[in-house]
Amino acid sequence: MRIESVRDLKLEIAVEVFAPLIDDLLERALRPTLGTVIASSPIRRIALGIGRGHGPGDFTLAVRLQAKLALLQKFVDLVRARAGDEVDVRFIGRVRAHDQAIDAADLRKICRPMVVGCSIAHIASTAGTLGLIARHRKSGRSIVLSNAHVLAQSGNAKLGDAISQPGRLDGGGSNDHVAALLDFVPLRFVGSGSNQIDGAIAVVDDSIALTGNTVPGLGAFTIADDAVTLPGLKVAKLGRTTGLTHGEILATELDDVLVDYDSGSAVFDHQTEIVGVPNMPFSDRGDSGSLVVDENMRAVGLVFCGNPSANDGKGLSYANHLPRVMTALDLVSL
Repeated sequence: MRIESVRDLKLEIAVEVFAPLIDDLLERALRPTLGTVIASSPIRRIALGIGRGHGPGDFTLAVRLQAKLALLQKFVDLVRARAGDEVDVRFIGRVRAHDQAIDAADLRKICRPMVVGCSIAHIASTAGTLGLIARHRKSGRSIVLSNAHVLAQSGNAKLGDAISQPGRLDGGGSNDHVAALLDFVPLRFVGSGSNQIDGAIAVVDDSIALTGNTVPGLGAFTIADDAVTLPGLKVAKLGRTTGLTHGEILATELDDVLVDYDSGSAVFDHQTEIVGVPNMPFSDRGDSGSLVVDENMRAVGLVFCGNPSANDGKGLSYANHLPRVMTALDLVSL
C-alpha cells in the first residue's frame, strides 16, 4: 500500500479499537462506583504503526503485540480480515528503558573532548549514552542531549543537578561533573497520558571541550528533516554498552508502545522500531540516549528502550523521532 493509505488504515483501526475504551472511561467517570478498581486495559498491549511492504514504495500496517492474550489474537484476526496480506504482525513482549548498563567499553572512560556515544548520567543515576551535542536556541549555550531517564532521573531530578561523564556506574564522581541539567520532557506514566519523547538536556561547562556533529567511527552527520524516517531505512548507532551497531528500521509512527521503567510503565506514540543486523541486538541496557543515523549520515532518532531477546533473539530497539526531540527541547545543530 501507499504510505498515505496505511496511515488512513491505521487511524481507522485505532478509532475502532479505542472508541469502546474511551466510552468505558466516560462511563466510569460519570457513573462512579465507590471502591471500584480500574484494571489496566488489554488494549495497552497493542501498538500500531507503519511497516515495510513487499517492494520499493510499498508499506504495510505494523501490528505489535506485547502480551499473549486471546483478546489480542481476536483483534489481529479482525485486522487481517480488513487488510489481508498488508499487515506485519510481530510479538515484541515487554520493552524496557535501556538504563543500568551491564557491559564495558572504551566509551565508559573519561572522554575529553566529550563525544557522541560516551557514557554520561545524572550524578545519582547509573550510566547512559550521550546522544547529541547541540545548541540551546534561547540561551545560545552548548548542550548535551540524552534521555530523561539518563539525565533527569525520569523527571525526579531538579534543574541544575550535576551531570557526570562518565556515569556513576563507569566510575564517574564529583571530579567528573561536566554539565548541569537544563531542561527535560516530563514523563507521563500510565494513567496520566501518553508520551512521544524521553529526552533531557544539560548545559556544558565552558571548560569542557566538545566534538559535535560527528559520530566516532562513522563521521560527520546532519540532522534529518521530519519526512526522512521510513521503514526499510538502514541505520547505525554508537552506544556506551554495545558500541557501534548497524540495523534497519522495521516500523515507524508506532503508537501505544508500553515501556517499563523502574518508577512505572509509560505509553509512547510515534516511535521508530529498529532491528539489528546481522542477527544481533541493535542496542542494550546502557545504550539509552544513543543517536541513530541513516546511511546518508542523517541523524533520525534517539534510542531509549528495547527488548534484546525479542524477534527470535535478534532483539528490537525503539527510538524517539529526533526532529520532535529537537523541537520539544528548543535545540538547533552546532
